[in-house]
Amino acid sequence: MVSRRRAWSAALLMAAAGGAAWRLWPAPEPAAPPAPRAAAAAPPARPIVSRPTPATPWHPPSRPALPPVRKGGNSWRPEAAPVAKADVQRGAPDIPDAKPLPRPPDP
Repeated sequence: MVSRRRAWSAALLMAAAGGAAWRLWPAPEPAAPPAPRAAAAAPPARPIVSRPTPATPWHPPSRPALPPVRKGGNSWRPEAAPVAKADVQRGAPDIPDAKPLPRPPDP
């Protein structure tokens, strides 16, 4: 009966010997490279399509790409009432001593 210590030593020694034999074994000869193929034949000189593409005359589009433009000045309405000035604290409402931000200049 072989002790466990000697069995493990023998197994490791055999594994090392097998790995060394695997590395030292001569490699097989590489396969010969494939023979070069003959060059493909040149494409035919005549065009693939025997007749030219017909030229189509221009037609206007069936519907316009953009909606029509409304004429009559710019869209800015000077008579529109300004936004009601409300004393609202702009900023962080959870900070009690926060000061409101200054009002931005009118355009």
